[in-house]
Amino acid sequence: MTARKRITLEITLPSSSTNPEQLQRLVSAFIRLTDHLVANAHFRPEVLRKVKATREDETRKLKRAIEEETKDERELKLAEKKKADRDAKLRAMSAADQKKFLEKERQKEAKDAMKKQSRKG
Repeated sequence: MTARKRITLEITLPSSSTNPEQLQRLVSAFIRLTDHLVANAHFRPEVLRKVKATREDETRKLKRAIEEETKDERELKLAEKKKADRDAKLRAMSAADQKKFLEKERQKEAKDAMKKQSRKG
């Protein structure tokens, strides 16, 4: 019996049903498995380079995805904080001041929209 030349390990997990801790343990187990194979199995040098390159590439992808997710969360929190500050500021104003403030906001938004329009055109 001859040994198979290729082994493919693939897993697809639904992101909604797994918690991050379980997913992290599973990914680290796969990484340890490949590291163990590279360290103990006898592969050709080009195969070892390919395994290492693939591992580094996937690690970069995971880091990028995590950074993007945290960036989105930070932007969302910042937007919520700005909205809360604006609402608190509006509540503290009198009716006339609120009207002036909202009118200035509308004018600023219209001005920004005009700038965007002129840039596109």
